[in-house]
Amino acid sequence: MKAKVLWGVLIFFLILLAYILPYTILSGIQTWYGSFLLWGIIGILIIIANFMVTKDWGK
Repeated sequence: MKAKVLWGVLIFFLILLAYILPYTILSGIQTWYGSFLLWGIIGILIIIANFMVTKDWGK
C-alpha cells in the first residue's frame, strides 16, 4: 500500500512539472519542441507509474 501512495505522489509531482516547467524554465525557448519533448517524457513516465499502481488490481 505504501508503494502505491509513493507512485501516486510521483504521478502528482509529474503532472505539476508538466504545467510548471513550460511556463518557467522553458519559457525562453521559442520553438514548440521544447515543451513537446518535456510532455512526451513526462507522459511516458506517468504511463509507467500508472502501470505500477494498477498492476496488482486483479489479485
